[in-house]
Amino acid sequence: MKDINMEKLVEWLGPEGAIAGLEVSDVTVPQLCNMVMNLGLALDKRAKRSDIIADLVNGSVSRIDKSTEELLEMSRADLKNYFHNKKVSRAELLRLLTELDIRPIPHGRGSLMDFAAREISDAGMYQRVARGASRV
Repeated sequence: MKDINMEKLVEWLGPEGAIAGLEVSDVTVPQLCNMVMNLGLALDKRAKRSDIIADLVNGSVSRIDKSTEELLEMSRADLKNYFHNKKVSRAELLRLLTELDIRPIPHGRGSLMDFAAREISDAGMYQRVARGASRV
């Protein structure tokens, strides 16, 4: 089997489309496991095919190319524009929020992108205020 260019696949189909495509493909579980290991990602030996595919797609492409510190320095509007321009997926936003120990709210209070921009901007503001207070 020829290697699949995961970045290109996700660029063409988006994360959800790439997952759906791999789900119905004839790529075997051992081949998927090989692809995951080639990316240097951890692999649970008891993982189901669907979990392996999700890990492969989500782990192979990261549209957020700024560090956490850089994101925390950005304003809410800049974060929203950045997420929109980078076409950041819902899964990637959820991973970022988890990394920052921010729990997403239940549905019904705006989009995840708005929520993430607001929470990250607020966390950055608190961090900057704390740094300023510690210099006094």
